[in-house]
Formats: sequence, C-alpha cells, structure tokens
Amino acid sequence: MENESVKMIECDDSMKKDVTAKEENIVIQNYYQYYRMFGQSGIVNIHEGPVCWMMPKEGEKGPSLAFGIHLNKETAEKEVQALIEEIRKGKVPQLWHITPDSTPENIIEILEKHGFQNLSVEASGEEPTMLLNKGDFQPYMPISDNIVCHKVKSKEDFKVWIDVVNTALHGWDMIDAEHYYNWVNNERMSIYLGEIDGLPVSTAATIQNGNVASLEFVSALENYRRRKIASTVCSKALEDLFEAGVQSVSLGACGDSALLYRSLGFHSCFNNIIGIYDIAK
Repeated sequence: MENESVKMIECDDSMKKDVTAKEENIVIQNYYQYYRMFGQSGIVNIHEGPVCWMMPKEGEKGPSLAFGIHLNKETAEKEVQALIEEIRKGKVPQLWHITPDSTPENIIEILEKHGFQNLSVEASGEEPTMLLNKGDFQPYMPISDNIVCHKVKSKEDFKVWIDVVNTALHGWDMIDAEHYYNWVNNERMSIYLGEIDGLPVSTAATIQNGNVASLEFVSALENYRRRKIASTVCSKALEDLFEAGVQSVSLGACGDSALLYRSLGFHSCFNNIIGIYDIAK
C-alpha cells in the first residue's frame, strides 16, 4: 500500500521534464475555479475550509466532489476521521480530488488508511492534467464545410448544449439549462457547440481568469467521434482565448482524449488522483 501511495502522487518522468511549478499551479487553480462555478447554479453548495467541496442542496442533483485539501500535519488524521463521519451522514462528498498542493504530504496514505480507495490506480488509461502555452498552439482547421462551431448565446442553444454534454460526457443529467443558464452571460465563460451537417454533436466551454484559462466540457456524441468535430470546437475555443490575451490554458484529460489535446499542442503536467470513500464498508 505504501508503494502505491508514492506512485500515486508522483508524475512520470516525461511529465516532470517540462513542467514548471508555475504551470502546475495554473492547472490546480483552474480546477478550483471550475468547481466553484457550479455554485452559481443556486442548487449546488460550495463549502470553503481546510477541505473544500461542492455538493447539491438537499433534493437537488448535480456534481459532488471534495477538493482543495489542505489539512494540518499534526491534526490531519483526526480531521479525516471527523470528515468520514460527515460523509456517512451525507454531508460531505465521497469523492475527493487530490492535487499536488494537497497537504500533508502523506495525505493519500492517511486517506487509504481510513478506507478511501484510489480510483486512479484502477483507471483503464492515463488521466493527465494538461497545459497549453500560447506559443505551442497548433490549431486544427476543418477540411469540410459541413463541420461548424459557434458560441452559445440563446437559452434554446444552451438547452441543446446541455443535452449533448449530459449524454456524451456524463451519461446522466448532471446539469440543467434552467439553473445553469447564467453561465451563458458570465463574461469569464464562453460556451461552444459544434455541428455536423446541421446536427449538434459536440461541445466545449472555457473559463478565463486574467491571462490564464481552462478548457472544460469537451465532448462529442459517440456516433460522431473520430471525425475531428471535437478538434474543431476546441480550436475555435482556444483561438478566442488567445485573441483575448490568454497565455496558458489547462484541462483534465482521460483515455484517448489526451491524443487530441497533444495534437493541439498541450503537454502533460500531473496525473489526476481521485479517491472515494465507500460508505458500505
């Protein structure tokens, strides 16, 4: 178990070689910004503290995840035990995102000791966080005019975007147009919908914070994958960011999607680590 814990928090050599502390911090802070955006829905609570989390209000549905884990070395075990009791009561999420800034340094060992399971170890493929610096961007230009991408502005288009996201990315109705429509009018957020022959089949969104940003909600319906629609949508979103003065863009990848992002110029930073506490045990 101890060897697994060490393996979990270290990046492989190919990641370490080119990643700076500044780049790593951009990725981490963009994750935190993304998670807090769900609080704008009015149906997801954002808890701030030594462990932060987002969680749907009672009777509502939505994402549930703990993040920003910064516990004191001397009291971490007791705090984790107390939080587990709250998990059992349904007041704290079962899923925890452990990033390189998480403290104490042996937080994974502590979590595993108290019953958390590392889902990342069991993942079928790599799940790297990735970063694109403006000078490395390699845009994809569609070779066919039957592929188009446009910004979502209307509530009608946003409902379509939501349907594609929930179907292609989540497999359940994680978000809805009614509570999240304010994202469309958020000046820091841009939302994109890709179409093939007039059919909406792909999505993306960006969240800007000064001269850095994150690329989120990249998806394509299963029957339209490997047709460059996601590359087209991502390229449009990234071009808009760089034209707006952004210098670096981060994202979280999994499986084959990492190949798409590398083709656009992204490089890996660190592997995502997700822990889960199984209440049934």
